[in-house]
Amino acid sequence: MTTTLTDRYVAATLRRLPARQRTDIDTELRGLIADAVDSRLEAGIDPADAEAQALTELGDPVRLAADYAERPLHLIGPAVFPDYSRLLVVALSTVVPLVLVVVTFIALQQGRGFASAASDAIVAAVIAAFQIAFWATALFACIERLPALRPRRERAWSPHARGALPERGLDPATLIGGSSVAAVIAAVLIVLQTVGPVVGIDGGPTGPIRAGLWDSGALLIVGFFAVASIGAAFAGHYVGWGYAQATGNAVLGALFSVPIIVLAVSGSLLEPFFFRAIGWPGGDGVVAWIIAVLIGLLSFTDIVDGFTRARRAK
Repeated sequence: MTTTLTDRYVAATLRRLPARQRTDIDTELRGLIADAVDSRLEAGIDPADAEAQALTELGDPVRLAADYAERPLHLIGPAVFPDYSRLLVVALSTVVPLVLVVVTFIALQQGRGFASAASDAIVAAVIAAFQIAFWATALFACIERLPALRPRRERAWSPHARGALPERGLDPATLIGGSSVAAVIAAVLIVLQTVGPVVGIDGGPTGPIRAGLWDSGALLIVGFFAVASIGAAFAGHYVGWGYAQATGNAVLGALFSVPIIVLAVSGSLLEPFFFRAIGWPGGDGVVAWIIAVLIGLLSFTDIVDGFTRARRAK
């Protein structure tokens, strides 16, 4: 038995559909093709050409089957892509710098050379970036293909859903820059502590930060809260800023700033030997108070700004 173009086209479409849909769609599709062919025959087109044109107009059977089955052919569609891209920006811009700093710090504390520590940190950061991208993509690909999840996620857009541009908080470039600057500052402090120009009493390099703070892990905890504060700023930018976000931002800011201020004013933050070695006796006290004042002002300004944005948003 010979098969026509229509038979092959319908078969190619039906085999990509669930069995329960095939009978109805077979009838419907053959009817559509017959109507399209008849209209062309009435226009004087050759029967073979009329059939080919009708099938061409219907398009690739793979796409047609996907339309019938309501199954997307794209990995992540436009309905969820904005949330997907925002998640990637937030996660990559906060987690990757944190991984760089933490892995470098741990490697240096284990007595590794700076080049080896930097190499390990870069590898770990690349792996973290791939893991974030993979799992974020997998998550949104599942959301794209599970209709039961999408109605709860989709929201009708409204120009009144967001505040005016000056009240929305930091723009993405500023937020990304903030996390990068935090990572660079932490990296510089680590370098000064481990491969600095001043040789300590024990013959090893001595930096401006007291060695006991590195050993206790206090600076690692402070760095964690600094990165968490940046993450809170990202969240406020993308999901909106209210009093809950402002309160969380204030708590994180206090957890970050208060320990540094206490350490600075108590003389436990900086290493006096380092400042004597570079020809500035007593410089640790001056620098400590400068750090305390700057951290206090920056933290206070950030907390006030958070509640101001919450009030404007409300």
